[in-house]
Amino acid sequence: AEYAANLHTMVRQLSAAGVPASRIVLVTPPPLCEAAWEQECLLQGCKLNRLNSVVGEYAGACVQVARDCGVDVLDLWTLMQKDTQDFSSYLSDGLHLSPKGNEFLFSHLWPLIEKRVCSLPLLLPYWRDIAEAQPERSLLGDGDH
Repeated sequence: AEYAANLHTMVRQLSAAGVPASRIVLVTPPPLCEAAWEQECLLQGCKLNRLNSVVGEYAGACVQVARDCGVDVLDLWTLMQKDTQDFSSYLSDGLHLSPKGNEFLFSHLWPLIEKRVCSLPLLLPYWRDIAEAQPERSLLGDGDH
């Protein structure tokens, strides 16, 4: 309940700051690979202190808050476990995203971001259109580039 309340507060604060709901995307936590996380816990001298089922409750709360607030959500917890796939390679230690997990996150998050920014005007020239020898001319509008 506290997690959901905190998410609601964050969305309300963004809204109060003028960020429209259409520009907000909540992201659920990824699943937990209990076997790998347990190994990490043992290395730290403690026992397994998290369960994937509990992470799923947090993910469900995040999805519900997104619905309640009318914002998009990227449900990593569900996506990474889709069709009972092995998601362990997405996690570096059973809990935190690995480089492959970051790529997975990017591949699913970018389309949500892109649809929000594709209609924004370019305020500066595209990087390829900047004259390398004299970039200030391109940026200040004093040149052909």
